[in-house]
Amino acid sequence: MSKNRRPNDFSGIPGTGEFEAFYREHFSAISRYVARRVAPTSHDDVVAATFVVAWRKFAAAASPSLAWLYRIASFEVAHERRRLGRQTQVAELNDLHLIETASIDAVFDLSKAFSQMSESDAELLRLVYWENLSRREVAEVLGLSVNAVNVRCHRAIERLSGAVSRLSGLADESKSARPPTKEF
Repeated sequence: MSKNRRPNDFSGIPGTGEFEAFYREHFSAISRYVARRVAPTSHDDVVAATFVVAWRKFAAAASPSLAWLYRIASFEVAHERRRLGRQTQVAELNDLHLIETASIDAVFDLSKAFSQMSESDAELLRLVYWENLSRREVAEVLGLSVNAVNVRCHRAIERLSGAVSRLSGLADESKSARPPTKEF
């Protein structure tokens, strides 16, 4: 790379105009996607690896899209998790703006319930609600049919709702199990 060229400047390389536009259009979305799934120390490496793979496959891809890029990123995230060993991921719900519409206790219950979900259910819900992908795009990312995505999404929401209800019930029981405070 020449000294005068920025790392994300593809000018001067034949056939790169389309990829450069694609990169600029989707970099932020992929960066957010990766940030929600790996530790901050791994973020830049995973994003870079995603775009390296996309660069290699770009010309051969039938129709490169954001969903196609999410699929590549999902493989890179999985690779990074295997490399680092399985670590508990904290469910970050800040992008959903829940505190504006729900009590803090409800948000904590949802966060805890979400972190207890299977990885496949959690990923499906992240793609639908965090990444705002259509069911067709989610099917492309996960390599499933749209019908399978619809069924799995419905079941994942039911499981999440049940887990939130159980956690809320436990919280209510612990509050009622406390002895009353003495008033003076």
